[in-house]
Amino acid sequence: MKLFIAASLLTLTLAIAPVTCIADPIHTAPSNALTVQKALRILQDQGYYDFRKIKLEQDDREIEVEARNKIGNKVEIELDLYTGQIMTIDHD
Repeated sequence: MKLFIAASLLTLTLAIAPVTCIADPIHTAPSNALTVQKALRILQDQGYYDFRKIKLEQDDREIEVEARNKIGNKVEIELDLYTGQIMTIDHD
């Protein structure tokens, strides 16, 4: 019985203990970079929808998004990672 109570207390302690997560610094976006949500909102406001692939390219300072434009064509859009300005639009 004592073993069961001790195990229960240990489980309870572990369940409520705070968890610390350490992010990999290689794959974190700078604090002044756009979030994915913000980038998608910018595109939605311009009529893009059906977002399929979202790729963050820190080395190129861009976010690549596959989506559909206002008339339903598939496009690949590259946005500036910091300003949200559309840099290129490739039509598939």
